[in-house]
Amino acid sequence: MKKVVVLVAAGLALGAAAPGFAADLSVKAKPAAAAPAPAPAPFDILFGTAFTTDYELRGVSQSAHKGAVQGYTELDYKPSDWLTLYSGVWGSSLYTGFADAEFDFSGGARFSRGNFGLDLGYVFYDYPGGKPNGFGSFGEFYAKPSYKFNDWLTIAGVVDGGNNFNDKVTLLPPWVGNGDAYYYSGNAVVTLPWSPMAGVTVSLNPEVGHQSYGSGPKANLGVADYNWWDVGLDFNYKAITLDLRYWDTDVSAPTAAQCITTTGTDACSSRFVAMLKFDTALSALK
Repeated sequence: MKKVVVLVAAGLALGAAAPGFAADLSVKAKPAAAAPAPAPAPFDILFGTAFTTDYELRGVSQSAHKGAVQGYTELDYKPSDWLTLYSGVWGSSLYTGFADAEFDFSGGARFSRGNFGLDLGYVFYDYPGGKPNGFGSFGEFYAKPSYKFNDWLTIAGVVDGGNNFNDKVTLLPPWVGNGDAYYYSGNAVVTLPWSPMAGVTVSLNPEVGHQSYGSGPKANLGVADYNWWDVGLDFNYKAITLDLRYWDTDVSAPTAAQCITTTGTDACSSRFVAMLKFDTALSALK
């Protein structure tokens, strides 16, 4: 997310008179050196909201293919040019019938050096009201490397996982086996050399990923390993982004429990999703 800090420095010009026979001539003194610009504030608050026709997570609908409202806020602390420490919360409405909502609490550090970036952190997925329905809250560690090759191409990846999937909650206790669950994905941002109007940036965003589960989630919950892929076309104007995206997976209900919804739809089926997002920061509003 882009942050904009506007800095203004004022220069002062001093007038002086020449001595002696030139006393009647006005002579300008050399302008004083501009005052040094103040350093950007190390703290910033990011926030945004989104409206989507379907909340897709790794190719699986979390809203039973219905619309969802989402929002987030994040506190950033930047002690140096190459390091940003952050913590935040993201939330979404759900229509699965298993939980009332989803809240993701995250914290970590973002490193940058030249065109290379690395985001290391931890996220806790909280599902209020989900435990009686076998929907437990749990946490995962993640690493997100990225590299900007040039102005029009950025490649990135995600490695994410933990050993306490679903908080080892099952409706038929006790839990058997481990709680391992991991996913890996790669994506790209390709900025296109075309714009429908001034100020609008258009980019193509393909992604492919793999979700794997350990013996515990498979035995207790009936979930299955799977692959997913998606490709989106983003139209960005200042703080507003319209994301048009196609999702698909190689699993389906009822063979994989993560695809089963209370509405009888297949959460893993292919889907076209439209999302309208608004993202900004306090620093951008000053």
